[in-house]
Amino acid sequence: MKGKELVTLRIKPLKDGGGSLFLDYSLDGVRYKDYLKMYLVPERKKLDKIQNEQTLKTAQAIKAKKIIAIQDGRAGFRQQSEKDLLLTDYIKQQAESYRRRGHREYAHTLEKIGTWITKFKKRVSLRGVTKEYVLDFVQFLRDSRLADSTIHVYFSNLNSLFNFAYRQGLIVENPMHRIDPTLKPHRPESTREYLTLEEVRTLMATPISCEAVRNAFLFSCFTGLRLSDIESLTWDNIKPTDDGWQVEERQMKTRKIVVIPLSDNALELLPPRGAGDERVWSGLPCRAEIGRRLKNWVAEAGIEKHITFHCARHTNATLLLTYGVDLYTVSSLLGHRHIETTEIYAKVVNAKKVQAVNKIPKI
Repeated sequence: MKGKELVTLRIKPLKDGGGSLFLDYSLDGVRYKDYLKMYLVPERKKLDKIQNEQTLKTAQAIKAKKIIAIQDGRAGFRQQSEKDLLLTDYIKQQAESYRRRGHREYAHTLEKIGTWITKFKKRVSLRGVTKEYVLDFVQFLRDSRLADSTIHVYFSNLNSLFNFAYRQGLIVENPMHRIDPTLKPHRPESTREYLTLEEVRTLMATPISCEAVRNAFLFSCFTGLRLSDIESLTWDNIKPTDDGWQVEERQMKTRKIVVIPLSDNALELLPPRGAGDERVWSGLPCRAEIGRRLKNWVAEAGIEKHITFHCARHTNATLLLTYGVDLYTVSSLLGHRHIETTEIYAKVVNAKKVQAVNKIPKI
């Protein structure tokens, strides 16, 4: 007969249909529940299933280490070893994992961080990273003249990486939690390039060689969807309501579900409806080609701005605020995790108002 497991991996059901993973075990007659801060998402698409499989695989590895720890008479993983996983190797593993799950942009960012750590020439294990190491690495990036915004992105992604390593039981703590907030790289005040309503109209009237790029970009102007969410959007995500149609989609970047009512402007841009699991914008070329065609289209329209596909999202936020939609509604439609992100667009709109007032000549 099969003996009782020393440690059991369990799933606590969540309201959205997903689950929170935890380890259930007993030591000296006391029962413990170690929540791993790892979550299963509702399996609505193939990518969701792949993500859950990877999460469960990682959780099983943590469970195995917990069993060994208990058998060895220790509850943590504080022993150092010469065979510790190198920081660069761990970053490479995580980048490959994210790439397999379809998160190519995030994987590419991790790979770039790994390249800069290699250039840093301070070989260190994952467990050997200290706050001093991180701060020295940040200074190295500054000395290498990387933009402040890039350093902030790398710092934030490293923080997330160490949080994940902690949940895996690979490190005792996240060393970045010990860094004084005043020493952390901060996101610089950024400008958001966007199109005015007149410029959107100009673009709509300007011919382009790729209809899919045109319609997808304009659809993003009227919905605020990121390119990654445009690419993953299926017809199942576009659902009828009592008032019309709306998009219901889990964002690729934040994994947060957004619900966006579709205006007549957005609906007119959609191609003929296909099967439920079929991609809405299946005719889009690769991202490099999207960027090239978009650049040529904007230039042909006579718009002298540096417009990328993501500027469509900025355009949507700015238009909504310009025409009186409140900040919290805009934040919800865009799926922002923090209202401060949305406030950046409010500053843009306020600056436009100041410019408009100042156009009145002095009497």
